[in-house]
Formats: sequence, C-alpha cells, structure tokens
Amino acid sequence: MTTRFFVRASALITLLVIACQAVWAVSMPGFRGPDEPHHVNSILRLADGGGWPAPGDATIDPGIIALGRESGTIVSKAETFSGIALTKLANNRIPPRTEPPFPTSFRNMAVVPHDERSSIRTVQRPAVEAAEVDQMSQHPPVYYAGGAAIATVFNLDEQPWDRMLLGLRLYGILLTVPLVPALIYSARRLGARRPWALAAGFLPFGIPQYFAITAGVTNDTLAIGAGALVVMALVKAGTEPISRKTVALVGGTLGFALWSKGLLLAFGLALILVFAVKTEEPWKTRILAILSSGVAALAIGWWWVLNILRYGVIQPSGFVREVPEGWDRASADFSHFIGLAAKSLATSFFSAFGWLEADFTGALTWLLTGLLVVALVWATFSLGRNRRTFLAIISPMIGVLLLLLAESWSTYVGFGIVAGVQGRYLFPFIAILGALVIGLQRFRGNALVLFASWNLAVGAYGYIFFLNSSYPGYPWVDFPRFALVSGLSHGVLTVILIVLVAVFLAAFATATWFGIIDSRNVGHERVEDPRRRDARRH
Repeated sequence: MTTRFFVRASALITLLVIACQAVWAVSMPGFRGPDEPHHVNSILRLADGGGWPAPGDATIDPGIIALGRESGTIVSKAETFSGIALTKLANNRIPPRTEPPFPTSFRNMAVVPHDERSSIRTVQRPAVEAAEVDQMSQHPPVYYAGGAAIATVFNLDEQPWDRMLLGLRLYGILLTVPLVPALIYSARRLGARRPWALAAGFLPFGIPQYFAITAGVTNDTLAIGAGALVVMALVKAGTEPISRKTVALVGGTLGFALWSKGLLLAFGLALILVFAVKTEEPWKTRILAILSSGVAALAIGWWWVLNILRYGVIQPSGFVREVPEGWDRASADFSHFIGLAAKSLATSFFSAFGWLEADFTGALTWLLTGLLVVALVWATFSLGRNRRTFLAIISPMIGVLLLLLAESWSTYVGFGIVAGVQGRYLFPFIAILGALVIGLQRFRGNALVLFASWNLAVGAYGYIFFLNSSYPGYPWVDFPRFALVSGLSHGVLTVILIVLVAVFLAAFATATWFGIIDSRNVGHERVEDPRRRDARRH
C-alpha cells in the first residue's frame, strides 16, 4: 500500500463518515439534540450583537420557545424546554405515569409544515419575558462565534427554522472532520499496519450516539474536532524524540482545544505523562518539555485562567438546581448511585438518541460496552514499546470518567438525582481508540472485514432505531411524518436515504478491499519505530 493510496483511502473514509453525519442532521427533529435550543439561542444572540453575558445572566428568547412549539419538541403551552414540557420520543426510558401530568409523545404532536415555519430575526440579551436560563455562556464563545458568522453570512436568521438549524448543524459537522484522520493516524503511529490503521476509521459507525450528537447544534462538535487534533499531537510526541516541534504541537493544539469545553482541560494530564514517560530522554529535557508545552497551552487557552480571576472557579455553573421536596441527604445510597451512573454512561455512549431519551436495550448496550473494554485491554497488552504512550494519552478519558462520577455523586447527595454522567463527554478523547485495532491485526484480512462490518452493522441498526424512535410507524418508519418534520419533499428525502445506503455499501466495499490487501501482505509490511526513522534523518 503506497503512501498516496493510504492518504486517499483516509480521505474516502472521512468523506463517508461526514456524509452519514449529514444524513443524521437532516433526520434529527428540530431542536431535538441535547440543549440544542440553548446552543442556537447563544449563536443567534451573538449574531444579533448581544455579546457573551456572565454565566447565568443569559436567557432563552421567547422566539426560540415559539420555534420549539412549532417543531413539536415542546407542548403547545410550554414556556421552557425543561421537564414535562419536553415531548418524548418512542423507545424512551421514561416510566409510565399513573397520574397526571402525563408525558406527551412526539409522534402525536402537530408540527407546522415547512411553508408555514417561522424565522427568528432577533435574540434579546436578556429577554424580559424569558422563563429559562441559557447556561451556554459558561463555555468559551469560539464555537458560538463561528456559528454566528455562518448565520450572518448565509442570513440564517431570515430562513425558516428548519433551514437555519440545518445550516448550523452542517457547520458543526465540518468541525469534526479531524476525527477520522486522527483515528487512522493514532493507530498507524502506535503500530498498526496500514490496512488496519484505515480500519480504525470505521469506528465512528460503531458508536451511533456520535452521529446523533453531531447531528444537532452543539459545541461538542468543536470539542470532538479539537480533541482529535490534540490526540494526534500527543501520539506524535509520544512516538518521537522530544523536539521543539512536538512541544509546540502539543501546547498549541491543546491551547486551541481549551476554547471548546472545560472537559478538555483533562488533556493536561496526558501532556504531562506523554513527556514524562520518555525514559530515553534526560529528566531535564522532559521537565522543560512539560513546562513549555503546558505554559503555551494555558497562554493560548487563557479563558479558564480568566474565569478564575473573574469568578474564583474554573467553570462557573450556568444555572442553579433546587432541592426536591422531601429529599434527605442521608438517604443517598452509593451502590444505587453507581449502578444508575454506570448504566447512564454506557447507554449514552452508544445510544440515548434525541434529548438523551431513546435507548438501546440493556443487553445490546452492555454487549457493545463489553466488546469495547475487551478490545482496549487487548490492545494495551499488544502495544509493546508504545504501551506507555498509549496509557499516557488515554489517561484523560479515564480521568474525566472518574471526575464525572465524583461530580454526579455530589449532585446525587445534594439533590437526589443522577445527572451529568453522559457518554458524549468522552467523545473529545475517542481518537485514541484507534489503537484498539492493534490487538486485532494479528489476524488476517478476514478479521479486518469482520471488524469493519460489525461497526457498520451497529451504525445501520442505530440509524434505523433512531428513525423508529422519532417517526414510529409501519413497518419501521412513518415516512410521511418523517418528510413533514424534516421539511423536505418525499422525493428529496428518498434520494437522501438512497445516498445513505450507498455510503454503507461503499464503506463495506472499501473495508473488503483493505482486507484483501492485508491478506496479501501479512508478514511483508513492517511498522518502523518512528524514533529510529527520526534518528536516521538526523
């Protein structure tokens, strides 16, 4: 496999994943992504000159609430996007209620046809009549400033809300482009043969929730793309001698990534460890590399330092919870909490479509989780000389997991609810999962095809499950309802679905091609230690 072929194949897989994301973006009901109305509100407020208020000071404009009613996301008399006002998809986790108020099913909600859909021209800061806080100003404004620029250039605020949402959703999808190249790059650098490194690019298909999250308007898209760039820089730094270039790349990419979400501060642990574990380098060199890249990251991503100076905390909360009536802190049960938290984390990593509500069955969720954990453990033992680098780079994912559990436990003790343990919070770190193919590549090309086919099958099932949750009908999907909600004609929607089928067929054919190449070349392609290659260059 030549370098040119490898690069072109990487681009092809990236294109296939983006095309699938775009179809999900068309398919997601309006304002249905987690906190999507809040993200839209902040983008349009910036576009309208409303600036970036202090956390907790911004509100959801009544115009956004009105659009939510038109979309059927909230009931007709709702004034917020919270609680019982939010309609429910099918296949949801909400237990049946025996007394009112009863949850309202999205399938039964009237949705305004495309030709009658409103646009929103102004978003106030703050809206006097508003009843809900827009907590998004607790995040850095870069993602929202980009969205505001897109909205301004393409006059999205003058378009019907479905076209406005689609434009902002596609903007977010473009921000995730680095993920697939980062998966392939990390796999190759850590020891995968080229066909198997390319196979790592199919991993997003095996995480349907990735497509559901990136199908909505959310700053998670910038966090995913920026996180992938950080992983690439860390992998490069971990597999080469320490140099000014690797120090600058790690510090620069992390500094940029810090402008997405506070969770990416966890990459600071990987920054320290990836240089610290390079035992072939003198301690002085390692310490200087850590200090230089760390200072550069904080200097570029200075938003969080400013938060400490302004508010005394790294990330202030954008809203305040109230203690439920009758809740006793002494009744907090850790075993009960950890069971619910683990289920929530695993479920929302692979499914929990819509507003984190439509879930895969428990059996499928735990099967997918178990396979992922086993593959990661197997890869760890198969990595050889790059094991320490891999452990250093995956440490932020483990650290964030522990931090989420700790924060959720605190919330559980104080308010009696298990909140904030969401699998999507791990998505900025998933580029490192490309390494899991290293444990599998000892098998021949048939295993590569099986690996890719499994991911594609999970992805196809996830999309059908999502459609059945959003537009349940005979035999699986209510197609007229699907067309009504999406605001597209039956013909256009049919073409889009045909394109999606073509994407999956092309992905399977591509994986089969890689498998054939791998079968022919097993035992002939060596993975050269990058440190030896760099030493030879110098």
